[in-house]
Amino acid sequence: MLLVGRARAGDNAAFSKLVRPYMRKAYHVALKITGNREDAEDAAQQTLLKAYAHIDQFHGDARFSSWLIRIAINEARMKVRKRRSEDFYLSYDVAPDRGVSPLEMLCAGESSHPEALYSRRETQRVLRDAIDGLRSSSRVVVWLLGLQERQTKEAAKILNLSESAVKTRFLRARQQLRECLADRMN
Repeated sequence: MLLVGRARAGDNAAFSKLVRPYMRKAYHVALKITGNREDAEDAAQQTLLKAYAHIDQFHGDARFSSWLIRIAINEARMKVRKRRSEDFYLSYDVAPDRGVSPLEMLCAGESSHPEALYSRRETQRVLRDAIDGLRSSSRVVVWLLGLQERQTKEAAKILNLSESAVKTRFLRARQQLRECLADRMN
């Protein structure tokens, strides 16, 4: 409980010590639920961010590890629900009232062609690698503002920084990403 109190007070080192022993388990729980490495990594990272942002909601009724793993489970389930709801593999280009059979109505959308799938995954991999190459302080700002589309004010509160510091880090990170991606794409 001492580490929890220090983490609530904004001690990042205490928070790090608090979550470090459980992050591997959080990742493996997410991996079992999502069934793929990328979604499990995203869920584990989101677990860290949520735990950091909501450490004040941990009241000690259960063990900290149970609280953290519950967040990981919820994040992994959200990933699975989101993946299921993304119905971009099929498109319905033919109107059903034209006497066309349901089987003929199902035609592959542009996004399901192997070349398009490969290209999208390759672009995502290159971008993920570029983001991973940023300093951790820049990475978390890119994650919050760029990927989660959070407001600057909210990100500043989560990171315990001024809004101008968050904006500056985000601008610098975007410039670094532009340079890195320009090098990789040429």
